[in-house]
Amino acid sequence: MLPCRIAIAPLRSSKPSRLMLIAAMVAAPVAALAQGTGVPPTDLHRYPLPTYEEDWRALQKSDRTDVWDPIKFVPLSADGAISLSLGGEARATYERFGNPNFGLTPSDPAGYLLQRYLLHTDLRLGSRVRVWTEFNSSLENGRIGGPRPVIDEDKLDLHQAFVDVTVGATGPSAAVLRVGRQEIALGAGRMYALREGPNVPFSFDGVRVIAHAGPWRLDGWAARPVDTTPGVFDDGSAASFDVWGVYGSRVIALSTKSVGLDLYYMGLVRDAAHFDQGTANENRHTFGARVWHRGVWAYDAEAMLQAGRFGSGDIRAWRSAIEGSHLLTDAVWSPRFALVLDAASGDKNPTDPNLQTFNAMFQSGLYSGRAQLLGPSNSIRFEPSVTFAPARQVLLSVGWGFYWRQSVDDALYSISGQVIVPSNGVTERYEGSRPTIQIDCHLTRHLSAHVNYIYAFNGRFEEQSIHATPTMSYVSPWVTYRF
Repeated sequence: MLPCRIAIAPLRSSKPSRLMLIAAMVAAPVAALAQGTGVPPTDLHRYPLPTYEEDWRALQKSDRTDVWDPIKFVPLSADGAISLSLGGEARATYERFGNPNFGLTPSDPAGYLLQRYLLHTDLRLGSRVRVWTEFNSSLENGRIGGPRPVIDEDKLDLHQAFVDVTVGATGPSAAVLRVGRQEIALGAGRMYALREGPNVPFSFDGVRVIAHAGPWRLDGWAARPVDTTPGVFDDGSAASFDVWGVYGSRVIALSTKSVGLDLYYMGLVRDAAHFDQGTANENRHTFGARVWHRGVWAYDAEAMLQAGRFGSGDIRAWRSAIEGSHLLTDAVWSPRFALVLDAASGDKNPTDPNLQTFNAMFQSGLYSGRAQLLGPSNSIRFEPSVTFAPARQVLLSVGWGFYWRQSVDDALYSISGQVIVPSNGVTERYEGSRPTIQIDCHLTRHLSAHVNYIYAFNGRFEEQSIHATPTMSYVSPWVTYRF
């Protein structure tokens, strides 16, 4: 098939081709909207995330109206009980950083290209057995210094491969046992999220059970993260990194609205974990609760406590986040005003073996914007924003995030939890601010185009700790096609 052939043919890395691709990225939304192609997807033609939430069996009894319908449901038995579905994604991204890594790495004035290709098969063997397989090819072209480890390049590998077995009664509330390589996303993504922003997606090798008890949905899992390496079919499980947990969620119907409630426990054991305090084995347990509501008035509040051991010391850490928003339905462009306050603990004393740094584990990369300049550990984030809908299937989002260190005796950390700016004895608390703007255009049910821009004003902490540049910037247009 053509998508397979495209997946292994990288774009040329010359500067003219990069400029042509950028121009195409910018021009495509304008041309498509002018032609009226912004067709919203129907309930039948859904392309959800995670992609394994797809279910195309309804096409068996409906008209084929989309160009991809012939491969979305392929009956392999007379009654259609055994069927095959094919799908995939192609994404092209341009990125350019100004003063990358706080000005400590060489500048890349021309930027670079990232390509990601996914191809999946969904085999249904009756009502009880399902086999899901997904391949990934992530490529980088033109970056000075080559691809960044883990997130930029994985030439060809098995991203997901799992078997679902339905246990007991079938139906929407059936219990499912899932075994194999799989993505895991839970709740608001503050602890487990899809790695959608970076070029290389993220998965786990393990076992997961999805069950229902009355109004509760229960997820239980035991797994190991997959180590991303840039070669061909060379990704394996992390040998010294184990995770497990139980996540319960339900919706409570009140007199005038419904409220979501999530309760969970998550465990983690890894060798040679590194924080600003030092390196040691980490055994951590997270207990959390979340309440949320969607509507004209919306909110999402979550609290987490962590305990465990770090080397010879105890772990005592916390995080609290609250997001609120309001939609002005009668105003021009239907603006939604939002406010976020998110704080996570940092270490109080680097010479004390006890550790207070919060570990966000597999946090969504959108915490500090698509550029992922900063993670939530030892951070206080305050961010007002507003999102407009200037046209059908078009969103314009503008925000300004302000950041402080929760503890002046701890470092700044990345999304993945790595130290990016050590404390170095600097007592300045303010980390900086980042105005952001993003445009999202859903041109058809398959094609979307996006542009993101971030400008970072670094605080005195970075300047004193690592002699960082006063500012950084990031621009990234990208186009995604899904089928």
